[in-house]
Amino acid sequence: MKSQHHAGHGAVDTRRTKSNNNKRQKIRQLPEKLAVIGSIILLVIAWVLGGARLSNLETEQLSHLLPENAQIVTTDQSTLKITTNTGQDTQWLSQGSGVGYGGKMDIALMIDDQGVIKQLAILSSRETASYLQKIIAAKFPEQMVGQSIQNILQVDAISGATLSSSAILRGANLAAEPVRQELMNLSLVDSKSPWSYLGWMDLVALLAFAAAWQISKTRHPQRKKMEWGLMLTSLVLFGFYASALFSSSTLGILISGTWMSGLGNYTPLILLVLTIVTLLTTNKNLYCDMICPFGTTQQCLAKITNPPTVTLKHSIFTWLPRVILLAVLAAGLYFRNPATIAYEPFGIMFGMTGSIQLFILTFVIILTSLMIYRPWCKTLCPVGAMTDFLKFIKAWGKQSLKDYQRKTKTTSARPANNIPHRSLS
Repeated sequence: MKSQHHAGHGAVDTRRTKSNNNKRQKIRQLPEKLAVIGSIILLVIAWVLGGARLSNLETEQLSHLLPENAQIVTTDQSTLKITTNTGQDTQWLSQGSGVGYGGKMDIALMIDDQGVIKQLAILSSRETASYLQKIIAAKFPEQMVGQSIQNILQVDAISGATLSSSAILRGANLAAEPVRQELMNLSLVDSKSPWSYLGWMDLVALLAFAAAWQISKTRHPQRKKMEWGLMLTSLVLFGFYASALFSSSTLGILISGTWMSGLGNYTPLILLVLTIVTLLTTNKNLYCDMICPFGTTQQCLAKITNPPTVTLKHSIFTWLPRVILLAVLAAGLYFRNPATIAYEPFGIMFGMTGSIQLFILTFVIILTSLMIYRPWCKTLCPVGAMTDFLKFIKAWGKQSLKDYQRKTKTTSARPANNIPHRSLS
């Protein structure tokens, strides 16, 4: 009896200790939970305010295209027929959209009653600023002014900004189409599904993840060589050939939903989605381990000097990339352009496209990679911050489910308080 009494006390003490440990763990996790909730609220606010800003900006830009004392007749949702007070001068203001590297680009045309383009304006764009600067510097939009919409508008794409310039050209042709039908009874532009932009590199992305998954499970003695084979293949294809690494702007495209209207290059988005799926289902980061071209670049540089692996324990190295990623995502949602404040060195490394600041950052990372193993991955890489977020959300969800099941089980196991009724007989 005595041993049973002690055993009972021991079980109670164990449960009490476990309960106290759970409480302490929840207190330690409180800052992270508040940060997650605050981040979601901030992103929602940025999305709402950004929508209002974009609507006002487009309205303002369209008003600049309208002549003074104009009378407007709406022919459909995207086309306006404009006449002056005299009624002698008739023009058309029409909108269309093309799909660039970062998503939809909205274009507006002012067309006279002879079908000649008088003005062209880019209403909204999700392209990287450096690509747009190339297009504007080459006076690409101006080359369409003066063309007749009787034929398909044609301008040579700008080298180094092919997808962006093609998006402007298609947007202009789509804007011209309803006016062309009205004035000339012609239809020259075919509709295009957003999914028509999928290409063979997207299939390669799927195959790369399938290969990484198989390699991660194998115990073959040549596993290391298999890893390096996949890493170097990804470096060539996703890096130097397609420059299709995913970044903070890709994450912004995913959460904003702009990808549903089409992307000039779906490969980074596919790589991101596959990374998220494998993280949530297996807790493995196959992208960083075997696919990321910039990670492979750092490892190749490390082969030259064999630098030490440095563990950065200070909390600033944990929270700094999280704060930067949150700021970039919020800015992307507000400005409706995820590439607004892109800070990754990928464009310089694999496409020689970017600002002087990114060029300096890329040079510093390459130099540091000779002294520290994968310095970018350990400091500013947004994938690390995203991984921490997903793992924390997953653990929080599991713990919340366990707590709910425990409470439900305790409630169902509690005996009912039956109050005896007095007999009336």
